[in-house]
Amino acid sequence: MIKNKSMKMLVAAMALSLVMAPVVGANARSVSGNTSAPDNSVSGNTSAPDNSGDEEGGSEEREREEEVAEIPSTSMIKFNGEFRTSTLKGAYMSETFQGTIVGTDKDVLAEAYGVGDSAQPYIKIYDITEKNTPAAMESIEAAAEAVGGSVIGAVNMEIGSLEEGKFTLFAQDGRKITMIFSIPVNQVKDGYTYEMVSVRPGGTVEILPDLDQDLNTVSFQTTGGLGAYAMIMHPAD
Repeated sequence: MIKNKSMKMLVAAMALSLVMAPVVGANARSVSGNTSAPDNSVSGNTSAPDNSGDEEGGSEEREREEEVAEIPSTSMIKFNGEFRTSTLKGAYMSETFQGTIVGTDKDVLAEAYGVGDSAQPYIKIYDITEKNTPAAMESIEAAAEAVGGSVIGAVNMEIGSLEEGKFTLFAQDGRKITMIFSIPVNQVKDGYTYEMVSVRPGGTVEILPDLDQDLNTVSFQTTGGLGAYAMIMHPAD
């Protein structure tokens, strides 16, 4: 698999459709208002060591955990041979991408986006489809087609702050935030470039290059607020 070091383009032809029907937020599988998720629930692209004890007792324990952990509050990923956990608490609901983590330090984001002492930076990630987010998906498909690629999957991300159960989106023009997504195992292929398409409210569509050298992940930078993000793959140049 070949990584593309730098590629960023604006797909201006799709702007009108996005202005008329921008990214869908809370009506897709968003968690809004009072948000609670168990701190010990984790989504990720790899299995951590199992310390559950004997087989029978461990099975019962896992069943209890699965009942509680309906919405993972964090995510883990194997990146460059090491396990990394997202720096932000949140609602990690994507089933397409088993590992989706924030790489930028929590305190850095809190300072950059003016998060008060009684609040915390918070992220929501959930899958989207043509059925629940048609305008964004149409633009994503067009962007992928423009580079001869195909869409692996797409999510909405809402990055903001959580204070006493109330979620508020960050400003869209704030500090850069590094994200790392795992590539689904069945989509990892030699000779392909992997990138992200972002669709932001207001009509901006960009192709974000993969910034890392790990063959199983895509790292990219975005900003706070709401956006749709899709992983695409296309034959390397």
